[in-house]
Amino acid sequence: MNCKKTIVLVCILFIAAFLIEIPSTRAIIRDQTLSTIAEKDSYVESDNPTSNNGGQDWLIFGNYAGVGWWREAYLYFNFSDQPTDWTKAEISIDMYSVSETFNVTVSLINDTWNEYTINWLNKPTHREVITTFTVAEEKIYKIDITEYIVGRENISICLNASNYLQNGYVQGSSREGAYSSEDYPQLIWTYPETAEIIVTSPKSNDIWQDYNSYDIKWTSNGSIEKVKIELYKGTTFVEEITFIYGYTDNDGEYEFYVLSSENYKGTDYRIKITDYYDSRVYNYSDYFSINVGSGTITVSSPSSSSSWKNGTAHYITWTTTGIIIKVDIEIYKGTSLRYYLYDTSNTGSNLWSIDEDIEPGTDWRVKISNSDDSSQYDWSDYFEIIQSDNGDGDTNGDGDTNGGDGDIIPGYNIIIILGIALGISLFLTKKRIKY
Repeated sequence: MNCKKTIVLVCILFIAAFLIEIPSTRAIIRDQTLSTIAEKDSYVESDNPTSNNGGQDWLIFGNYAGVGWWREAYLYFNFSDQPTDWTKAEISIDMYSVSETFNVTVSLINDTWNEYTINWLNKPTHREVITTFTVAEEKIYKIDITEYIVGRENISICLNASNYLQNGYVQGSSREGAYSSEDYPQLIWTYPETAEIIVTSPKSNDIWQDYNSYDIKWTSNGSIEKVKIELYKGTTFVEEITFIYGYTDNDGEYEFYVLSSENYKGTDYRIKITDYYDSRVYNYSDYFSINVGSGTITVSSPSSSSSWKNGTAHYITWTTTGIIIKVDIEIYKGTSLRYYLYDTSNTGSNLWSIDEDIEPGTDWRVKISNSDDSSQYDWSDYFEIIQSDNGDGDTNGDGDTNGGDGDIIPGYNIIIILGIALGISLFLTKKRIKY
């Protein structure tokens, strides 16, 4: 029974492994190279046995001019730049002039020699043959010496014609005469490296606004010299940010200027940064927003004690946190939307001129929302709208000039009554006197 349960559990986990999306790694393992320029190079001549050619701008080997003047080239490399995890070693030589097709022998040299004293008479002894190859065209040739590295701190080789009966010679670049980094006689180490780019800015909570500059930031591992930076909206390519040159130096930072909101608006933007020389190495930023605000809203006025009259103007006020660029203002009576103002600037206040014919009541409310995110909003308390005096003392339109609060001064009716009573009293008194 326990065995069956175990099998079922393993099957569930196996299926789940396919159902759950496992994020892909941001790094790749790739071959990288490191070059060491020859520490010594020279060639010797059979027809000038005592001459030394150390320091020349070229190397020559083979049957020079086809008349039996033999040339041999010598190169020496130390292993001071050897990577610890190297996997391959090659000697690279730019053979820029080839007279004709012939075979070349590469021999191992164990004896020491001096670049500025070596000649045909004192040249070191040729030892083991490393390889033989055919020279047929002008190009950079590479000689694999991987098997001859272990146990050594340096290596020295000789190149000459395989058969002294052959015609043909090569002229190539020496370390003194190379025109570019590829032309140098060099030892090239191949080793694996982890290449990785990690975009650190923008982050998921960042909101960029138009007519502002922001820093795109990243870190990297491996030998990445230059990067390309692109802007995406969702999965859709928007533009190449480094469009002027197509790349920027891999220094970890690049300034981006956001143009008008007509060009950018949304919550699903991403930055993609790619190794300019290896498109397999790239990374996306988090999704972030451009010209879209986010935060909280709190309506501060009107409040439950507010009693506003028709035909007057009052400020609706609110406070926000975060970055909210624009707001929507809606005014309700009960559940019925009566007035609205959309996409207005988030200034924290807006003056509302109340209509003369507005319906009075105690069930008015104001709702303020983030124009970019309707889920972010706040309601005011219920407040009252009352009818103003219309000029004849009738405040509610029913013809009763004494029934409202209008502009009547408290106690005014009592004063009128007392005045009338006093007048009548004086009149009667006068009549009594005359009588």
